[in-house]
Amino acid sequence: MKARTLVGGMFMLLWFTALPAWATEYRLQVANIGDQVFASYEGKAKSFWSQKEPMGRLEARLDDNHFSRAAILPGHHMELLEDPAYGGVTPTKVSLLPATRYQDWSTYVFDANPGDTVVFVVRTDMDAWQRVENVAADDHGTLRRLSIGGPGFFGGSREVPQVPQEFLANAADRGTFPQYVAQHAKTVDGMSFVVGQGLNPDYDPDQVYITIKLPPEPHTFQAVIGWQDRIGDRMNQNDAR
Repeated sequence: MKARTLVGGMFMLLWFTALPAWATEYRLQVANIGDQVFASYEGKAKSFWSQKEPMGRLEARLDDNHFSRAAILPGHHMELLEDPAYGGVTPTKVSLLPATRYQDWSTYVFDANPGDTVVFVVRTDMDAWQRVENVAADDHGTLRRLSIGGPGFFGGSREVPQVPQEFLANAADRGTFPQYVAQHAKTVDGMSFVVGQGLNPDYDPDQVYITIKLPPEPHTFQAVIGWQDRIGDRMNQNDAR
C-alpha cells in the first residue's frame, strides 16, 4: 500500500510539473503628444540637472480621460515586435485598444508568463512630428520624464539612449539588440527604452523601442512620448541643395 501511494504521488507531481505556467494579464499604455504639450506638464525636479521632472498632472488627466483628444498625435502607433532578434516572446491573447474620444491611452492588453520579455516599437506614418524629443514613464506609481540622448557629461549615461536607427537594425541582424538594451538603457518599472533616430529629414522618422520584463503579478505599464516636428531640418536640407 505504501509503495502504491508513493507511485501515485510521484505521478501526480509529474503531471502538475508538466502543466504550462499560468499566464498573467498585462497592459502597456502609451500616449503620443507634441513636445510643447509635453513640456507644459513638466513639474519641478529636485535639482536642475536631474532631468526627472514629475508629471503626475499629465498622468492623472490621461487616466481620467480628461486629456484633449486634439493633443493626441494621429498616425503614431505601437506594434508588438514578434521577431525573436529583438529578444522578446510573442504573448497570447493580444489585443490593441487604440486611443479614441473615450480613451486617451493607446493600450495593448496581453497574456504572458511572469518573467517573460516582451518588446514593442512605437512608429509614425506622418510626415510631421517625426523626432522623439521626450519620453516619460510611470516609475513605481509616478509618471516622470526620463533623461534622453547620447552619453552625458563626465561620462554619464542617459536613461533612454538615442542612436541611429541603422545601428539598431544592424544589432538586431547580428543578434546583439537585447545585449545593447541591457547594457545601455536603464530599467524603469520593468521597462527599458531606446530611440532609433531617423537621419533623413524628408521621411525617416524616429522609432521608440520598449523592452518589458514582466513581473510576477498583473501590471499596467505606462509611457508618454513627446514628438517634435522636423520642419526645421527639412528647411535646412532644402537650403543646402
